[in-house]
Amino acid sequence: MSHARLTYDAILQIRTPKSFARLLDQAADSHMMSRSDFIRVALADRLKADGVDVTRFAGAAYG
Repeated sequence: MSHARLTYDAILQIRTPKSFARLLDQAADSHMMSRSDFIRVALADRLKADGVDVTRFAGAAYG
């Protein structure tokens, strides 16, 4: 089975309270994920909930 490797070539930056960043780290750690991976999955989940077909853009990794 062949998996296309995703390229993360866009950088997104946001500002949050420090407490929010700590909460993200705790949540990511509880899923054994990096903060970036946790946020990517959360964004994909939200886009899917809003009816966006993320597999069309990001591949099967987020399907």
